[in-house]
Amino acid sequence: MLTVLARPEDAQRLVKLIFAESTTLGVRLRQERRHLLARKTIAVHTPWGDVQMKLANLNGTLANAAPEYEDCRRIAAQHQIPLKRVMQEAMRLYLTSNSQTSAENQDLKSKNG
Repeated sequence: MLTVLARPEDAQRLVKLIFAESTTLGVRLRQERRHLLARKTIAVHTPWGDVQMKLANLNGTLANAAPEYEDCRRIAAQHQIPLKRVMQEAMRLYLTSNSQTSAENQDLKSKNG
């Protein structure tokens, strides 16, 4: 099975390409909708360079945090280290920084409260 995600305006061109380059006798088309969480990016400073962290928000609460794959891939290739190591270190640094910021905010609230 072949699945192709593409813009609607590219559909007919891609159908022709699939017929020309494969043995299939038919192609199914459907349109998908995508729902996105509000997001922002912040830089995390790793020993090998900066990695952008994608932060997704749901109703004002952090729903997900993930290191930018392309940043991690580039750093891993440049420094000849495993991609997994770069991604884990970026996440560790983000979590460490975020927990310190949360603790500092709690201290401010208790002092001002």
